[in-house]
Amino acid sequence: MKHFHILLMLALTHTVACSGQPSTKDSVEGIWKGTSLCQVKPSACHDENVVYHISRSAIAGTYTNQGNKIVNGVEEEMGVFDFVYDATKHTLTATMNDNQGRASIWLFKIDGTQMHGTLTQDNKTLFRIIELKKAE
Repeated sequence: MKHFHILLMLALTHTVACSGQPSTKDSVEGIWKGTSLCQVKPSACHDENVVYHISRSAIAGTYTNQGNKIVNGVEEEMGVFDFVYDATKHTLTATMNDNQGRASIWLFKIDGTQMHGTLTQDNKTLFRIIELKKAE
């Protein structure tokens, strides 16, 4: 009987712990709004209010981001790219080359309904800091 109580407690603890955690879909997919602030000044970079529409990609472990900026109260498309999701670290990462051939790394850390991100250029220069909140 003692073993039954221990197993029951373990099962209940596991159920409560798992039910309190949002699924990957619930924590990553959705509409995220916030700011993208330039860190290299002066430069061609501009501070922006942004909206990211993130959805599960057809490729396992990746998510597609439709990134938009707000101009005069209207969303304008900036681009679409895929992120790799690391469930252990709760991060989204994407590497891409800009039109001058420089590699840029986007890195976002998901913390519940907030996402903290950076854009770093290949020479390790912090180019942007992005702070997002999940829209309800």
